[in-house]
Parts: sequence; structure tokens; C-alpha cells
Amino acid sequence: MKLPFKSVEVRSFVHATEDLKKVKEIFRSLLPEEIEIEESRAKGHHGDKITILSARINRNPDIREFWHQAMKMMPNKEKEKLSEIAVDRIADDCRLYLRFDKQAAVGEELILTDSGDALHIRINVSAYPAKREIAVEEMRKFISSGLEFE
Repeated sequence: MKLPFKSVEVRSFVHATEDLKKVKEIFRSLLPEEIEIEESRAKGHHGDKITILSARINRNPDIREFWHQAMKMMPNKEKEKLSEIAVDRIADDCRLYLRFDKQAAVGEELILTDSGDALHIRINVSAYPAKREIAVEEMRKFISSGLEFE
């Protein structure tokens, strides 16, 4: 099965009480070497400093490398959970929205979460024409292949 993704965006909010270096290491463990990690600053509701880390992957070989690394970091139980929830996480914009626990990711393990304090992954699913039903069908095919690609 061909990898059905056109682009991937990774983002995380790092609060002043968190170790920015550790969160950057999570990004580096997931991203191909040449992908740049962008940093921006924001202030929280109570004036606390927040660093926003983000990266975008557009090239197919880099997307493949990202997915391969993500699957290596994801326990089998989480892969099964991903297979069960993936089609429900595809929005009308044909993007698959996932969140992974930041603390588990520090230990190089990707665990799905619904928490906002997470590693946010937004994957643009290939769908022609760009309709949710087509993106869902592409994702179902990919899931039936065991989340693996050629």
C-alpha cells in the first residue's frame, strides 16, 4: 500500500515549567534530520511564557521516514487503538488529527491521548477530489494493510 499522506505537521506547546530541550528531542526523534523545527513565543492566560514548537513535512521521502519512526515508537497496543480511531479523527478538511502524550514521548514511546498537553500531529490524507469520504476510504485501505507502506 502506498502511504496516503500529502503532508504532516507536528506541534507542541511547551510551558515555562517544562524542559524545552526534552520536547525538542522528541521532535528530533520523530523528524527527518533536515526538517527545521520552528519556535515561536506566546503568553498563557495568566501571563506565563509558552514556547510553540512546530515542524512541517512536505516531501514524500520525509513523510515516509516520519511515519516509519512513529510506528517504531508506538507500542502494538497503540497501533491497534490508532487503527480503531483513525477514521473518526479525519475532519472535513481531509486531515487526520492525532495527539500523543508528551511525557510518554520523552521516553520515546508514542501513546495516544485526548489531553491538550500533547504532541499534536496533523496529517493531510491524500484524497482526490478532496472530500472526507474519500480520505476515510484511503485511510481504511491503509489500516487494512496494517499501517504499513511499500
